[in-house]
Amino acid sequence: MARMKFGRGPLGASSNAIDRVATDQRSAEEMMRWAAVAMFALGSATLLGTLPLPDSNTTDHPAIRIIAILLALGAVLAWALRPGRRWVSHFGVIYGVLLVSALMAVTRPIEATPFFYLWPMVFSAYFCSRREVAADVALMWVTLGVALFVFSDDPMKLTEFMGVGVSVTLTTLLVKVLAEHVTAVIRQLVRAADTDYLTGLLNRRAFDAAFHEQCDRARRSGLPLAIAMFDLDHFKQINDRHGHAAGDRVLCDFAALLEHELRGGDTLARVGGEEFAVVLFGVGLDDGVAFAERIGRELRASERADGPALSASAGVAALSEREATPETLLLVADRALYAAKAAGRRRVAVWREGATRVEAHMSPGPALQPAEALADDAGAALTSSVGAGSA
Repeated sequence: MARMKFGRGPLGASSNAIDRVATDQRSAEEMMRWAAVAMFALGSATLLGTLPLPDSNTTDHPAIRIIAILLALGAVLAWALRPGRRWVSHFGVIYGVLLVSALMAVTRPIEATPFFYLWPMVFSAYFCSRREVAADVALMWVTLGVALFVFSDDPMKLTEFMGVGVSVTLTTLLVKVLAEHVTAVIRQLVRAADTDYLTGLLNRRAFDAAFHEQCDRARRSGLPLAIAMFDLDHFKQINDRHGHAAGDRVLCDFAALLEHELRGGDTLARVGGEEFAVVLFGVGLDDGVAFAERIGRELRASERADGPALSASAGVAALSEREATPETLLLVADRALYAAKAAGRRRVAVWREGATRVEAHMSPGPALQPAEALADDAGAALTSSVGAGSA
């Protein structure tokens, strides 16, 4: 599940998830359109193909030919439909049901004509909402009754009415149930692919997509954006001394702490073993540093008496003309995080004016020496460290 919070309420979908939903909706509308084209075109071809076959009663052929032409017209209209006009596609279901009922009214004898009801009704069950399906089923029953009891002289009309109505309704309901089940399974798979199994946060794959969307959003709106990278200090020692179960609890607790501090529109992910990233929308560099400091204080205050001592290091960077791409911004934030750890951990380092600078402690510890820039030459290893905090 994407961990983007809106206020302090329940977790909502990330901007990337919303964008993906919109993309999936457009794909469904496109599939709906072409399915409607195929349904009407094949229906027209089937009717026209039956006319040359031997038939003892050809009085219904002119009416069948007209219905075939109307079906072909439906195919043309569905083909001309632009994606995003979903209501027009659903109108195609109504149009199809009405044409099948008209076919029932004019065909002599009826024979296999009721099978054509399955075409629009299966279409409705797969693509339409429950309310729309219910309306389509009701329309099918009403128009079937009119076709049989008003226009047909078949002595078995009552039996045919019940048999066709019940069979088509059950088939429609079955397809609807199966379609909803498949949709739910796909959503679960997508959620699992985007979610870190331990903490329930976004994983690195989903974070990359969400981060790109957040950067695009910041550029479009002209608002600032900062990213804070966190790394739990000496996490391997926690696993070695207290066991992996204790390490897992620490990761989950830290994830919960970060979630609690999120604002509306922020994005949170676990991007490595003990590494987390928070994208702060509408936040500049200084406020990003303040956020990281607050996390450090909260982490220290949340330590359990019988648990391991906890601290974290943080690297903060902000979107700018120089760091204008998600890849560059993530790179310099990671370099700032490395500088914080190299300076003795429990610190916040920032990428400012082309260099890393250690600016603050994240938790109580030795006094921080005056800040100084750490040279960071386009990917070269950091060669100096600041501060004398204990590891």
